[in-house]
Amino acid sequence: MTKNHRLVYDIVREQGHGTHLSMGDIHGLAAERRPGIGFTTIYRAIARLRDAGLVAEILLPGADAAVYEPAGPTHAHFRCTACGRVDDVAYAMPRAIADDLAARHALQVDTVAVSLHGRCAACRT
Repeated sequence: MTKNHRLVYDIVREQGHGTHLSMGDIHGLAAERRPGIGFTTIYRAIARLRDAGLVAEILLPGADAAVYEPAGPTHAHFRCTACGRVDDVAYAMPRAIADDLAARHALQVDTVAVSLHGRCAACRT
């Protein structure tokens, strides 16, 4: 792993599970430690870390861009449609449900990503 990839990985890992960083967030934190680091360097590092299974890329409908977190246990995400906040939800779709859907629709399911959308507690009040 190059020093820049290590830096990006350390930044994502240090933020921990439940923290969802945008590419801009990661770049800002990296630039604090290594002034002058380019956005393209961050983008390439994230792509390699994602492909290596070290960083999870979260794509949520309605969000402006992907967010990133350390790879870890399977869970769902909740995105507030009012404020845009993304939170982890302790849920994983049972494999039997995915297998049943795949069989009924002649699909091959490789991954399952569950996302919930609505208003968070703060935005509901």
